Parts: sequence; C-alpha cells; structure tokens
Amino acid sequence: MSTTYNKKKFEQLVSRTPSKWAEKHRAKKEASSWAQNSAMVAINVLTLLEEKKWSQKKLAEVMNISPQQVSKIVKGKVNFTFESIANLEKALGQKIMQIELIDRDRESRDITSVIQWIEKSKNVIISTPSKKHSPKGHTDFKIYSTHTEEIKTKRFNNMVKADENLSPTGS
Repeated sequence: MSTTYNKKKFEQLVSRTPSKWAEKHRAKKEASSWAQNSAMVAINVLTLLEEKKWSQKKLAEVMNISPQQVSKIVKGKVNFTFESIANLEKALGQKIMQIELIDRDRESRDITSVIQWIEKSKNVIISTPSKKHSPKGHTDFKIYSTHTEEIKTKRFNNMVKADENLSPTGS
C-alpha cells in the first residue's frame, strides 16, 4: 500500500513532459559568451574614445549611426557582426578585436623552430631526376630538397609517395 502511495506521489511531482533546463542553460551560456565579448569591445571603444577625446555623439556621426546605437555599443548590449566590428575599427582607426588561428602544437614550439620551419617551406626546390638517386626501373623519380636534407619520392599509379622514414616537412 505504501509503495503505491509513494509511486502516485512521485508521479504527481514529476512532470510528464521533458524538462527544458538543458536548452535554457545552453541559451544562457551562449548569451553570456557573446555578452562577455561585447563588454570587451565596449571597454576597447571607450578607451579609444577617451584617447581620441571623442564623444559618443562624434563616433555616431563618423559611423553614420544613431547616438542610441553608440550608447548600446559602449554599454556592451550589442551582439556584433563582423561587419559592425569592421565599421567600428574603421571609424576609430584601430583594431578592437582579434581572432586567432587554432594551433594545437603552439605550446610545444618555440620561436626558433617556427622561424626554421618557415625558412624551410620557402626554400623547397624541385630538381631534375638524378641518375645516382634513381632506383632501377623508376624513371619518374624526383628529388625535393631543402637546405638540410633531401626528401625522396616515388611515383606509383600516378600518386607521389614520400619514403616512409622521411618527414615531408624535412624536420
């Protein structure tokens, strides 16, 4: 009897429709994300206005928008587009936001290795086939060379394949 009573009570408390809490949480988090970025842009705009000794009204005139829109910008209440950011940067004459490339190996590299990698990629030369490197029976043999080493490749079924023991970047 008590099991049935508890089950009925539980069913009364629990809604039969699925909860929307996850969707609400996701929407709030997304809104929070753009709002934080908007606040950062607002701080940058206010800093630049102060440096230029411009009023919000002057910025509105330069951008050809309403003073109310500038007010929203400096309060961080605008969900910007790339175009609106570009217009702000043009009006203020300075970058106010930067997008970085994803580089998962960034932490493992230092500046000297990056400079070496760039120099190697600039200096890749395709040379003519050489008889001393050409294996017997392969006429499509080419040598790709950098300053430090040669990367041998062979042509199989119209595909070029680097030797397995060599790295294509020469590192």
